Parts: sequence; C-alpha cells; structure tokens
Amino acid sequence: MLIDERYDEILRILDEEQYISAQELAKRLYVSLPTIRRDLAELDQRNLIVRSHGGAKKVHHEHTVAPLNYRKTVNAQEKRALCRAAAELIQDNEIIFIDSSTTTLQMGEFIDPKKQVTVITNGITLATRLVQRGIKTYLTGGEIFPNSLAHFGSFAEDFIQRFNIDTFFFSCHGVNEKGMLTDPSLPETQIRKVAIHQSRKTVFLCDETKFSLSTPYNLVPIQTIDCVITNARAVEKYFQEKDMDRVIIVEN
Repeated sequence: MLIDERYDEILRILDEEQYISAQELAKRLYVSLPTIRRDLAELDQRNLIVRSHGGAKKVHHEHTVAPLNYRKTVNAQEKRALCRAAAELIQDNEIIFIDSSTTTLQMGEFIDPKKQVTVITNGITLATRLVQRGIKTYLTGGEIFPNSLAHFGSFAEDFIQRFNIDTFFFSCHGVNEKGMLTDPSLPETQIRKVAIHQSRKTVFLCDETKFSLSTPYNLVPIQTIDCVITNARAVEKYFQEKDMDRVIIVEN
C-alpha cells in the first residue's frame, strides 16, 4: 500500500470509529508500528487528525480540507447521479466553468463531446479527464493546493475574469441553517465568487450530507442560485413553493 493510500485509509477508518490506537492501525494496514506513528505524525501536522493516547482521533472537517483522494470516495454514487443530471443541462457551444470540488468531478464522464462546449476549470484531475475525452478545456493555472490538486489564488482568479461564462457548475462544503453556502477554505470560496460574478447562470450540486453544515467562510445564499441539483428533500425549506422550479431533486 502506497503512503497516500495509507493516509486515505486511516482517515476512512477514523470517519467510522472516531478513535483508534496506533497498534490497531498497524495490524489492519499490515505495516510496522513505527510506520504508523510516522503516518499519524504527518496527518496531525496537516491538521487532519489529533494524536491522542497512543492513537488518533478524528478532526471534524468543517474547519479543514481533507485530501482529494479521500473526499472523492465519500458519497461517490450520489455525486455521480448529481453530475449526470448536471451534464444534461449543458447546451451546445456553451462556455462553462466547473470548480474543483469532488462533487462536480464526475461531470467529466457525462459531458457530450458532440456539444462542442468549452470548459474552464481549476481542477487538475477534471481537466485531464476532459482532455482525454476530446473536450476543449482551459486550466486556470495558479498556485496548486496539494489537498485539492487544484489551482487557487489571484492568478487563477484573473484567468477566470477573461471569460464570459454561460454556466458555472460548483459545490461547496455545506449549507447552513440560514441557507448560506459555506466552505472551510478561503481560497476556494474566493475563486467561486469570481466565477459566480463572471457567469450568466449558476448551478449548485449538493448531496444530502451537506445540509445544515456551517463552516467559516460564506459564499452566497442558496436562494440566489439559478439551479440547485440535490438528492435531499431538505432543500425545500430554503425555497418558497413558487421557486421550486429552480430545484432538481435526483432520486437515489
């Protein structure tokens, strides 16, 4: 097992058990105790776990950004259904922006190359998949954040401002009780704000686990989004009945 795979597996185990000893982890992952201790020290330094009493406990991610390889496995099937529904909204010859969230990552599988769209993204993994499928793609450039494998910062934001975007497809960490979209990452929040400003239409993808989650940075109220795609009936409390035509509820 590669080191990044061990990190992902440790985070997955802690997601289920909240606390586990170093000895138990070493046994489950078939590695030595010193190796596990080094892994825990590295994850603790990244603020993804807290070392405690000879083991580790979970850090709640509303204030941290977990690695991409770990996040993309969470609710993967639900996210795939949302991406399929989102791709159906794309029109021929559109210029679209897709953010680097793991929720939108699988849109790369569903965009029809025959529609001749142009895709802008700050996500390296998504951009690679789009190019492989013959879809015209621009990668923003800018500083690469290792936990997201994506570009952020002023360079990326300036690049987005060169385009008049037809549709912006995105997600974030959660929607709080007031209906505000929130995220633990300020750079990710900022790049989404720029994309929203440059876009004629906004489409927000959100699985059911993200409702009633509050994190440090506010993006926009959910009521200002042009289209919300979700698998959660909880979305209905944020919209008046006359506005529910902007919501697409995908059945699990």
